[in-house]
Amino acid sequence: MGKLIKVIAIIAVLYLISSLASKLLGDDLDQTDKIAVVPIKGVITTSAGSISPLQQSGTTSKEIIEFLEKAEDDKKVKAIVLDINSPGGTVVASREVAEKVKEIEKPTVAVIRDVGASGAYWIATASDLIVADPLSITGSVGVIASYLEFSELFDEYGITYQGLKAGELKDMGSPFKTLTSQERSIIQKKLDRVHEHFIDEVVKNRELPESSVSEISTGVYFLGEEALELGLIDEFGNKADAIDRAEELAEIEDSKVVEYEKESTLLDVLTNINAMSFFYMGKGIGAQLQQTEMKGLEIIA
Repeated sequence: MGKLIKVIAIIAVLYLISSLASKLLGDDLDQTDKIAVVPIKGVITTSAGSISPLQQSGTTSKEIIEFLEKAEDDKKVKAIVLDINSPGGTVVASREVAEKVKEIEKPTVAVIRDVGASGAYWIATASDLIVADPLSITGSVGVIASYLEFSELFDEYGITYQGLKAGELKDMGSPFKTLTSQERSIIQKKLDRVHEHFIDEVVKNRELPESSVSEISTGVYFLGEEALELGLIDEFGNKADAIDRAEELAEIEDSKVVEYEKESTLLDVLTNINAMSFFYMGKGIGAQLQQTEMKGLEIIA
């Protein structure tokens, strides 16, 4: 009986070692070429805490860039597909991801399914090829700044706003007071600068003629079929088509598709349950003033 127990124990240990080795080395033993699919879903921010409970769940630029770097470092990954379904996000987060995509030497293909607008479209333009559904929402190359202002409501209920500040414009954009003409002018100039940068990036990345700038820069979103006519996308298709095009660009066949996914936490689940089911359609890249007198201007896209 004692010998039998020892044999079983040895077999169990060998099984654990084998399983661990398989897990650690399995990918290295598999020499099949891969296509990595990187998800870009929901609102794109620089940190998870930037996503409002009133917005749909989203992702961070850090998470997306980590996926891109993982695909970049994996020698068996021959091309990357950006699986986009996003209305955009913060200006900085969108720019960070777009710059990373441009740095990658492997072929990159973006596929826009339902929505690839604003900051998400900026990211798509950094890829080698954009595939989109004919009825998808794309573009929205514009800038918006908005916030709720309660000053008249305060007047109705006899509530006063006392702003103690050091710096004349420190409470610019506070929801408790009306914007002055000077403050409105300052914010508009900042939005115009962001808008110009956004337009420049789209024109450069898509190699668009200057004559098309006036038409694409109004902030309006385009259906996929309109976007194709304007040169904002390259062809119609779905995720499977994007994977096929990625294989063609990488000059490989019968690749293994690897889907990168963020591990969900309990907090993510609870957030998704309570999140609104939609985000302002085609929301422009820009600044949203969601602040009190103690919070500075927050730029979102």
